[in-house]
Amino acid sequence: MEVKLLLKGHLATYSNCYGVLTDKAAIVVDPGKYTLELADFLKSNADKTRLILITHAHYDHIGGALELREKTGVKIAIGKNEEFALSDKAFNLSGRFTPAIPAFNADYMIEDEEEFTVGDITIKAFETPGHTVGGMCYLMNDNLFSGDMLFYETVGRVDLPGGDINEMKQSLDRMMWIFDDEIKVYSGHGEETTIGHERKYNPYLR
Repeated sequence: MEVKLLLKGHLATYSNCYGVLTDKAAIVVDPGKYTLELADFLKSNADKTRLILITHAHYDHIGGALELREKTGVKIAIGKNEEFALSDKAFNLSGRFTPAIPAFNADYMIEDEEEFTVGDITIKAFETPGHTVGGMCYLMNDNLFSGDMLFYETVGRVDLPGGDINEMKQSLDRMMWIFDDEIKVYSGHGEETTIGHERKYNPYLR
């Protein structure tokens, strides 16, 4: 499995966007902005099973998803309790910092602890509310895509619509309980890290 940083997050405009590639699968995680590079990644792997996977519905993670689906035909998946925010500007903050995103719906809604496959990739989904109402973290082998729940030596904010500090604490505790130190963490902003590093150095996890 290869994890590529297809789009490096830029300030408050769009998040990190990752491409996950194997012999039989191609997944784009959190396309916060549409680019030809994202479309080319999916189009060049049209012989594989493909998916656009969203951790949570803030504008900087979903801004390119609709156009990417329209240009490639690849379907979109998001957490069941987060799907409503794709068409709710009060929750996804669309139009505040970037041009407004047209309302749209996902093709698949994912449940907490649901396990599903894309090609030869098995994905385990964990609902981690706190930053948003129904945000998800996705585990693929030893790679965790954490959205804006967990960052390098910090955590996501809780002062936006749907944020809740108590739920954030519970979600973080759950993550530290479930995941081994060796798990690599690919977050929505900043550099990659590991569960072990965060367990040791993240002040919010002490």
